[in-house]
Amino acid sequence: MPKQNSALLLNKYVWLIDTIYSAGHISREEIDRRWCRSLLSEGEMSIPPRTFHRWRIAVEELFQISIAYNKSGGYYIESRGNIARDTMRKWLINTFAVNNLINEGQHLRQHICFEEVPSGQRFLTTILEAIRDKVVLRVTHRGFAKPEPSTFTIKPYGLKIFKQRWYVLAESEYPDHRLLVYALDRFEAMERTEQKYEIPEEFDVAQHFQQTYGVTGLNGKPELIQLKVKASQVPYFRSLPIHPSQKEEETKPDYTMFSYYVVPTYELRQEILSHGANVEVVYPETLRTRIKEEIAEMHKIYKG
Repeated sequence: MPKQNSALLLNKYVWLIDTIYSAGHISREEIDRRWCRSLLSEGEMSIPPRTFHRWRIAVEELFQISIAYNKSGGYYIESRGNIARDTMRKWLINTFAVNNLINEGQHLRQHICFEEVPSGQRFLTTILEAIRDKVVLRVTHRGFAKPEPSTFTIKPYGLKIFKQRWYVLAESEYPDHRLLVYALDRFEAMERTEQKYEIPEEFDVAQHFQQTYGVTGLNGKPELIQLKVKASQVPYFRSLPIHPSQKEEETKPDYTMFSYYVVPTYELRQEILSHGANVEVVYPETLRTRIKEEIAEMHKIYKG
Protein backbone atom coordinates (compact mmCIF):
# COMPACT_ATOMS: atom_id res chain seq x y z
CA MET A 1 0.00 0.00 0.00
CA PRO A 2 1.80 3.20 -1.10
CA LYS A 3 2.22 5.52 1.85
CA GLN A 4 0.85 8.58 0.09
CA ASN A 5 -2.35 6.74 -0.89
CA SER A 6 -2.97 4.75 2.29
CA ALA A 7 -5.73 7.01 3.65
CA LEU A 8 -7.54 7.00 0.30
CA LEU A 9 -7.26 3.22 0.05
CA LEU A 10 -8.64 2.82 3.56
CA ASN A 11 -11.65 4.91 2.54
CA LYS A 12 -12.17 2.64 -0.48
CA TYR A 13 -12.01 -0.49 1.66
CA VAL A 14 -14.61 0.92 4.04
CA TRP A 15 -16.76 2.04 1.11
CA LEU A 16 -16.77 -1.56 -0.13
CA ILE A 17 -17.66 -2.94 3.32
CA ASP A 18 -20.43 -0.41 3.81
CA THR A 19 -21.86 -0.95 0.33
CA ILE A 20 -22.08 -4.73 0.72
CA TYR A 21 -23.12 -4.63 4.38
CA SER A 22 -25.95 -2.16 3.69
CA ALA A 23 -27.23 -4.17 0.73
CA GLY A 24 -27.15 -7.54 2.48
CA HIS A 25 -26.50 -9.31 -0.85
CA ILE A 26 -25.34 -7.47 -3.95
CA SER A 27 -24.22 -8.36 -7.46
CA ARG A 28 -20.88 -7.37 -8.90
CA GLU A 29 -22.70 -5.24 -11.48
CA GLU A 30 -24.57 -3.31 -8.77
CA ILE A 31 -21.32 -2.70 -6.89
CA ASP A 32 -19.89 -1.15 -10.05
CA ARG A 33 -23.01 0.99 -10.55
CA ARG A 34 -22.70 2.36 -7.03
CA TRP A 35 -18.96 2.80 -7.49
CA CYS A 36 -19.62 5.05 -10.50
CA ARG A 37 -21.70 7.35 -8.31
CA SER A 38 -18.96 7.64 -5.68
CA LEU A 39 -16.41 10.45 -5.75
CA LEU A 40 -13.87 7.88 -4.62
CA SER A 41 -14.07 6.34 -8.10
CA GLU A 42 -12.46 9.46 -9.61
CA GLY A 43 -14.33 8.82 -12.87
CA GLU A 44 -13.67 5.08 -13.07
CA MET A 45 -16.66 3.22 -14.53
CA SER A 46 -15.98 0.01 -12.64
CA ILE A 47 -13.64 -1.67 -10.18
CA PRO A 48 -11.20 -3.88 -12.15
CA PRO A 49 -11.43 -7.57 -11.12
CA ARG A 50 -7.87 -7.72 -9.80
CA THR A 51 -8.38 -4.52 -7.81
CA PHE A 52 -11.64 -5.86 -6.36
CA HIS A 53 -9.84 -9.06 -5.32
CA ARG A 54 -7.04 -7.05 -3.64
CA TRP A 55 -9.60 -5.00 -1.73
CA ARG A 56 -11.36 -8.14 -0.48
CA ILE A 57 -8.06 -9.48 0.84
CA ALA A 58 -7.17 -6.14 2.47
CA VAL A 59 -10.60 -5.90 4.12
CA GLU A 60 -10.15 -9.33 5.67
CA GLU A 61 -6.61 -8.56 6.85
CA LEU A 62 -7.36 -5.11 8.29
CA PHE A 63 -10.87 -5.59 9.67
CA GLN A 64 -11.23 -9.40 9.91
CA ILE A 65 -14.32 -9.04 7.72
CA SER A 66 -14.81 -11.70 5.07
CA ILE A 67 -16.60 -10.76 1.83
CA ALA A 68 -18.15 -13.99 0.52
CA TYR A 69 -20.06 -14.86 -2.66
CA ASN A 70 -22.83 -17.16 -3.75
CA LYS A 71 -24.51 -17.48 -7.15
CA SER A 72 -28.04 -16.82 -5.94
CA GLY A 73 -27.44 -13.60 -4.01
CA GLY A 74 -24.05 -12.27 -5.02
CA TYR A 75 -21.58 -10.79 -2.55
CA TYR A 76 -22.31 -10.58 1.18
CA ILE A 77 -20.57 -10.12 4.52
CA GLU A 78 -19.97 -13.38 6.37
CA SER A 79 -20.98 -13.33 10.04
CA ARG A 80 -22.75 -9.96 9.86
CA GLY A 81 -23.55 -10.28 13.55
CA ASN A 82 -19.87 -9.99 14.42
CA ILE A 83 -19.81 -6.42 13.11
CA ALA A 84 -22.92 -5.50 15.08
CA ARG A 85 -21.32 -6.85 18.29
CA ASP A 86 -17.85 -5.42 17.66
CA THR A 87 -18.11 -1.78 18.70
CA MET A 88 -14.68 -0.79 17.37
CA ARG A 89 -15.20 -2.23 13.89
CA LYS A 90 -18.72 -0.81 13.77
CA TRP A 91 -17.49 2.62 14.83
CA LEU A 92 -14.69 2.62 12.27
CA ILE A 93 -16.97 1.53 9.45
CA ASN A 94 -19.69 4.03 10.35
CA THR A 95 -17.20 6.89 10.69
CA PHE A 96 -15.51 6.30 7.36
CA ALA A 97 -18.83 5.60 5.63
CA VAL A 98 -20.30 8.92 6.81
CA ASN A 99 -17.10 10.71 5.83
CA ASN A 100 -17.30 9.21 2.33
CA LEU A 101 -20.95 10.20 2.00
CA ILE A 102 -20.24 13.78 3.03
CA ASN A 103 -17.35 14.03 0.57
CA GLU A 104 -19.67 12.83 -2.19
CA GLY A 105 -22.30 15.43 -1.35
CA GLN A 106 -20.63 18.67 -0.26
CA HIS A 107 -24.03 20.28 0.41
CA LEU A 108 -24.46 17.86 3.36
CA ARG A 109 -21.62 19.51 5.28
CA GLN A 110 -23.80 22.38 6.47
CA HIS A 111 -26.26 19.90 7.99
CA ILE A 112 -23.78 17.98 10.17
CA CYS A 113 -21.76 19.29 13.11
CA PHE A 114 -18.80 17.12 14.12
CA GLU A 115 -16.74 16.97 17.27
CA GLU A 116 -13.14 17.85 16.57
CA VAL A 117 -10.67 14.98 17.00
CA PRO A 118 -6.99 15.93 17.51
CA SER A 119 -4.64 15.44 14.57
CA GLY A 120 -3.31 12.10 15.87
CA GLN A 121 -5.74 10.40 13.49
CA ARG A 122 -3.13 10.90 10.75
CA PHE A 123 -1.24 7.95 12.26
CA LEU A 124 -4.23 5.60 12.27
CA THR A 125 -3.43 3.90 8.97
CA THR A 126 0.24 3.43 9.86
CA ILE A 127 -0.70 1.77 13.15
CA LEU A 128 -3.38 -0.43 11.58
CA GLU A 129 -0.92 -1.61 8.95
CA ALA A 130 1.73 -2.27 11.62
CA ILE A 131 -0.72 -4.41 13.60
CA ARG A 132 -1.69 -6.27 10.44
CA ASP A 133 1.91 -6.86 9.35
CA LYS A 134 3.31 -7.33 12.91
CA VAL A 135 5.93 -4.65 12.24
CA VAL A 136 7.63 -2.62 14.97
CA LEU A 137 7.22 1.17 14.73
CA ARG A 138 9.79 3.81 15.57
CA VAL A 139 8.04 6.80 17.09
CA THR A 140 8.86 10.26 18.37
CA HIS A 141 6.62 11.10 21.31
CA ARG A 142 6.23 14.21 23.43
CA GLY A 143 4.19 13.78 26.61
CA PHE A 144 2.36 16.77 28.10
CA ALA A 145 4.66 16.74 31.13
CA LYS A 146 7.89 16.36 29.12
CA PRO A 147 9.79 19.37 27.74
CA GLU A 148 11.58 17.33 25.06
CA PRO A 149 10.34 14.55 22.75
CA SER A 150 11.62 10.99 23.06
CA THR A 151 12.28 8.53 20.22
CA PHE A 152 11.79 4.82 20.82
CA THR A 153 10.13 1.74 19.33
CA ILE A 154 6.69 0.32 20.03
CA LYS A 155 4.86 -2.90 19.18
CA PRO A 156 1.22 -1.83 18.70
CA TYR A 157 -1.46 -4.21 20.00
CA GLY A 158 -4.64 -2.23 19.47
CA LEU A 159 -6.43 1.11 19.20
CA LYS A 160 -9.02 2.81 21.39
CA ILE A 161 -10.90 6.09 21.09
CA PHE A 162 -11.97 7.87 24.25
CA LYS A 163 -13.25 11.42 24.76
CA GLN A 164 -12.40 12.56 21.21
CA ARG A 165 -8.85 11.22 21.38
CA TRP A 166 -7.27 8.18 19.72
CA TYR A 167 -4.98 5.97 21.82
CA VAL A 168 -2.72 3.05 20.93
CA LEU A 169 -2.03 0.19 23.33
CA ALA A 170 1.55 -0.90 22.68
CA GLU A 171 4.49 -2.73 24.15
CA SER A 172 7.17 -0.09 24.48
CA GLU A 173 10.94 -0.45 24.74
CA TYR A 174 10.83 2.69 26.88
CA PRO A 175 10.93 2.37 29.78
CA ASP A 176 10.75 -1.40 30.29
CA HIS A 177 8.78 -3.26 27.58
CA ARG A 178 5.43 -2.94 29.35
CA LEU A 179 2.07 -2.54 27.65
CA LEU A 180 1.38 1.20 27.77
CA VAL A 181 -1.22 3.55 26.33
CA TYR A 182 -0.24 6.54 24.18
CA ALA A 183 -2.42 9.34 22.83
CA LEU A 184 -1.88 9.51 19.08
CA ASP A 185 -1.87 13.31 19.03
CA ARG A 186 1.28 13.27 21.21
CA PHE A 187 3.27 11.51 18.48
CA GLU A 188 5.36 13.84 16.36
CA ALA A 189 6.66 11.21 13.93
CA MET A 190 6.15 7.54 13.17
CA GLU A 191 7.79 5.11 10.76
CA ARG A 192 7.93 1.38 10.12
CA THR A 193 11.05 -0.62 10.87
CA GLU A 194 12.18 -3.97 9.47
CA GLN A 195 11.74 -5.64 12.86
CA LYS A 196 8.87 -8.10 13.34
CA TYR A 197 6.97 -9.00 16.52
CA GLU A 198 4.17 -11.31 17.61
CA ILE A 199 0.84 -10.55 19.26
CA PRO A 200 -0.62 -13.37 21.38
CA GLU A 201 -3.27 -15.08 19.29
CA GLU A 202 -5.90 -14.79 22.03
CA PHE A 203 -5.29 -11.06 22.58
CA ASP A 204 -8.41 -8.86 22.41
CA VAL A 205 -8.01 -5.11 22.97
CA ALA A 206 -11.63 -4.72 24.16
CA GLN A 207 -11.09 -7.37 26.84
CA HIS A 208 -7.88 -5.63 27.87
CA PHE A 209 -9.87 -2.47 28.70
CA GLN A 210 -12.86 -4.44 29.98
CA GLN A 211 -12.51 -3.57 33.66
CA THR A 212 -11.54 0.05 33.36
CA TYR A 213 -13.18 3.31 32.33
CA GLY A 214 -11.02 5.37 30.03
CA VAL A 215 -7.42 4.50 29.26
CA THR A 216 -5.73 4.38 32.67
CA GLY A 217 -5.80 1.87 35.51
CA LEU A 218 -5.09 -1.14 33.29
CA ASN A 219 -3.15 -2.80 36.12
CA GLY A 220 -5.58 -1.68 38.83
CA LYS A 221 -8.00 -3.87 40.75
CA PRO A 222 -11.68 -3.56 39.77
CA GLU A 223 -14.14 -2.80 42.57
CA LEU A 224 -17.88 -2.76 43.09
CA ILE A 225 -19.05 0.85 42.69
CA GLN A 226 -22.58 2.06 43.42
CA LEU A 227 -24.01 5.33 42.15
CA LYS A 228 -27.26 6.97 43.19
CA VAL A 229 -28.69 8.76 40.16
CA LYS A 230 -31.54 11.28 40.31
CA ALA A 231 -34.68 10.29 38.43
CA SER A 232 -34.27 13.05 35.82
CA GLN A 233 -30.92 11.58 34.72
CA VAL A 234 -31.85 7.89 34.83
CA PRO A 235 -33.02 7.70 31.15
CA TYR A 236 -29.61 8.99 30.04
CA PHE A 237 -27.79 6.34 32.07
CA ARG A 238 -30.09 3.64 30.71
CA SER A 239 -29.64 4.69 27.08
CA LEU A 240 -25.87 5.29 27.32
CA PRO A 241 -24.30 3.24 30.14
CA ILE A 242 -21.09 4.59 31.66
CA HIS A 243 -19.53 1.12 31.48
CA PRO A 244 -20.59 -2.30 30.09
CA SER A 245 -20.81 -3.69 33.64
CA GLN A 246 -23.60 -1.25 34.54
CA LYS A 247 -26.53 -2.85 36.38
CA GLU A 248 -29.73 -1.30 37.66
CA GLU A 249 -30.00 -2.44 41.27
CA GLU A 250 -32.89 -0.47 42.74
CA THR A 251 -35.42 2.02 41.38
CA LYS A 252 -37.35 4.51 43.48
CA PRO A 253 -39.55 7.44 42.41
CA ASP A 254 -36.73 9.93 43.09
CA TYR A 255 -33.63 7.94 42.15
CA THR A 256 -32.12 4.72 40.79
CA MET A 257 -29.13 2.83 42.13
CA PHE A 258 -26.64 1.69 39.48
CA SER A 259 -23.74 -0.64 40.17
CA TYR A 260 -20.48 -1.19 38.28
CA TYR A 261 -17.51 -3.52 38.53
CA VAL A 262 -14.62 -1.38 37.36
CA VAL A 263 -11.28 0.14 38.36
CA PRO A 264 -11.95 3.56 40.00
CA THR A 265 -9.77 5.53 37.59
CA TYR A 266 -9.18 9.27 37.29
CA GLU A 267 -11.39 9.28 34.19
CA LEU A 268 -14.23 7.65 36.13
CA ARG A 269 -13.99 10.29 38.87
CA GLN A 270 -14.15 13.01 36.23
CA GLU A 271 -17.20 11.37 34.67
CA ILE A 272 -18.97 11.22 38.04
CA LEU A 273 -18.11 14.85 38.83
CA SER A 274 -19.38 15.95 35.41
CA HIS A 275 -22.93 15.04 36.51
CA GLY A 276 -22.80 17.43 39.46
CA ALA A 277 -25.47 16.95 42.12
CA ASN A 278 -27.38 14.48 39.94
CA VAL A 279 -25.05 11.61 40.83
CA GLU A 280 -23.84 10.50 44.27
CA VAL A 281 -21.22 7.86 45.04
CA VAL A 282 -22.70 5.51 47.64
CA TYR A 283 -19.99 2.83 47.64
CA PRO A 284 -17.07 2.31 48.16
CA GLU A 285 -16.29 4.77 50.90
CA THR A 286 -12.76 5.36 49.53
CA LEU A 287 -14.16 6.63 46.22
CA ARG A 288 -16.87 8.63 47.98
CA THR A 289 -14.19 10.30 50.13
CA ARG A 290 -12.04 11.07 47.09
CA ILE A 291 -14.99 12.71 45.33
CA LYS A 292 -15.78 14.73 48.48
CA GLU A 293 -12.16 15.94 48.61
CA GLU A 294 -12.26 17.06 44.99
CA ILE A 295 -15.57 18.87 45.56
CA ALA A 296 -14.01 20.59 48.59
CA GLU A 297 -11.08 21.75 46.48
CA MET A 298 -13.52 23.10 43.89
CA HIS A 299 -15.42 24.90 46.64
CA LYS A 300 -12.21 26.64 47.77
CA ILE A 301 -11.75 27.97 44.24
CA TYR A 302 -15.28 29.28 43.82
CA LYS A 303 -16.26 30.45 47.31
CA GLY A 304 -16.67 34.18 47.66
